[in-house]
Amino acid sequence: MELNDYARAEALNLSKSAVYNIAEKVALRLGFRPGDDIHDAVEKLNGKVDVEDTLLQDSTRSGSLYVNSPTDFRIVVPVHTSLARDRFTIAHELGHFILHYVYKRQLDPDNAPEKMVALRRDSDVVEWEANWFAAAFLMPKEEFEEQQREHGEDHQAIAQYFGVSPAAARIRAKTLDA
Repeated sequence: MELNDYARAEALNLSKSAVYNIAEKVALRLGFRPGDDIHDAVEKLNGKVDVEDTLLQDSTRSGSLYVNSPTDFRIVVPVHTSLARDRFTIAHELGHFILHYVYKRQLDPDNAPEKMVALRRDSDVVEWEANWFAAAFLMPKEEFEEQQREHGEDHQAIAQYFGVSPAAARIRAKTLDA
């Protein structure tokens, strides 16, 4: 697989709330509920998740996405991360697939690439959009707010409910309060 064969993911420049809305709708269509196995959601879209140690060579990357066609994509996560971290990374890469590949192809089919790659590197709009997607996909607003009412500031309990890290739960709480 040559990286030169793949176009890089490009930002859509959507608002945070628009990305949240898309993510929650995708989760609903896939029948994905908080705590569900995210691998099942990827498989429903004809993708697969691989765990590789090759990402150890580049410590700035915690995941990658390779799209060969609308029905053939692969998410790669490293061997050295936790299950909660992998869950968020998989949702993040799924965000790249949905936003920067599927949605882009719907918006501009004549200029959308057949193959696309997303290599997690810097903090830019493309990465923000994928992070926003992952947060809303894994932690939908209404259920997150319900968990906050039940557990208050106990981000460990909230994180456990959603199958994410306490850091992810804290960031979600902060962005929903903003």
